[in-house]
Amino acid sequence: MVNPGLHREVIKILLGSFKNVSLSAIVGLDLGDEIELIYSIRADGALLHIETSVPKSNPKIESICDLIPGADFHEREVFDLLGVDFLGHPSLKRLILPEDWPEKLFPLRKDADLTSVKNMPVSPASLNNEIKTNERSIKILLGPQHPAMIEPERFVLTVDGETVVDVKPRIGYVHRGIEKAAEGRTYLQNIYLVERVCGICNACHTTCFCQAVEALLGVSVPKKALYLRTIILELNRIHSHMLLLGHAGLLIGYETLFHYLWRDRESIMELMEILTGNRVITSFITIGGVRRDIKEDVIREMKNKLRSLTERVAFYRAILEDDPTFKARTRNIGFLGREEAVRFCVVGPVARASGVKMDVRKDEPYAAYDEIPFKVIVRSEGDSWARFMVRLDEVDESINIISYALDNLPSGAYRVRVPRIVPAGEAISRVEAPRGELFYYVKSNGSSYPERVKIRTPTFANILSFIHLTRGCNIADIPVIFSSLDPCFSCTDR
Repeated sequence: MVNPGLHREVIKILLGSFKNVSLSAIVGLDLGDEIELIYSIRADGALLHIETSVPKSNPKIESICDLIPGADFHEREVFDLLGVDFLGHPSLKRLILPEDWPEKLFPLRKDADLTSVKNMPVSPASLNNEIKTNERSIKILLGPQHPAMIEPERFVLTVDGETVVDVKPRIGYVHRGIEKAAEGRTYLQNIYLVERVCGICNACHTTCFCQAVEALLGVSVPKKALYLRTIILELNRIHSHMLLLGHAGLLIGYETLFHYLWRDRESIMELMEILTGNRVITSFITIGGVRRDIKEDVIREMKNKLRSLTERVAFYRAILEDDPTFKARTRNIGFLGREEAVRFCVVGPVARASGVKMDVRKDEPYAAYDEIPFKVIVRSEGDSWARFMVRLDEVDESINIISYALDNLPSGAYRVRVPRIVPAGEAISRVEAPRGELFYYVKSNGSSYPERVKIRTPTFANILSFIHLTRGCNIADIPVIFSSLDPCFSCTDR
């Protein structure tokens, strides 16, 4: 625990001592008279924690945005939900809560009365005055309801002619208060709750949550369960990447590519169904292991479908590498350099496409990743094309991981029973979701209900870079750049 203000000095030391220093999450905790802040810092793959606290009566602390620009959204979220004032923040305003939410009511504080919330009146004109324009520029509102965006989020674009000058994102339109809801549910019930943070990467959320609870319980998960977790996690990855690549084809007008990719993605949906009994929300991971074993006929069918998919991936690689239309729309579009990727704290394929070799599966192995050989896909181009190619190459790598896991599947139990009461303590868990590092913090008070569950999703880390990527670009390139980040606002808003 360091005194307020010293957290900046510690971060400065880390910035001078390590090559790649970025922020993973800021965890805020209501401790009664104080609000504790835990800064989780990534330093060359390792995760370091800086703990400090501020008085609840006057919760003020210096911002670190000047040191780590990617801390912007993290600090705004803590300001929104816990009422901590980050001095020196460039734009400390609402991020998660709606504009008509009552002032001075912070939902993650333990003494917050949420039973009779009275929304404040808000002028519609005030919502559109976030960006000042001159006589040459105009504002274009992208969202919250838009035909190209399935999930409602809003981006206010300032354009000068055809050139984007600035972007102001506004998230929170599908915020469900899952972190607050988790405090009123048992650990078993919370498995089903966090699984619904996101449909596509649901197994990643349950794995991350269950790993944190297992660490608190001191439970050793059977080896077979670790292999089965790896299989479902990689099926989630293939599903997510193929969905995104198909959607990217649709956005650039390449509808044939969209239909082909989604047709082949269907085989992954079928594999998830025969393995777990469900196509989307799998309900496969549980505390202590997995819910069901795998049968020999399922293993054979998996191998057959994965062999066929490998051939299809080679076909798609030829398109992405050689098709003139796809290259014209993605090459040198939305460039993100390596230094910018680190400064903005991006994760997953977005970071790896800019030459940042970071992958939780290698940096902090979980499930069976410490026993299964695989490559971390990294590219140096840093543009939209590279971000799409990283995902396509990762589909190939995921197929290899699943094949190895099936060929070397251990025997024995696939689950151990665990107690309902979790000992007091706190744990942090990370997994490499399809979009990047997924972060969970779980604190137990010694009961069957968690004291605090903090979730930091990959898109929450990546979306800030969208502002940097789009400044100076042509407005017609916005859809391609946006899709290359593979945003999931269901995850982001929670």
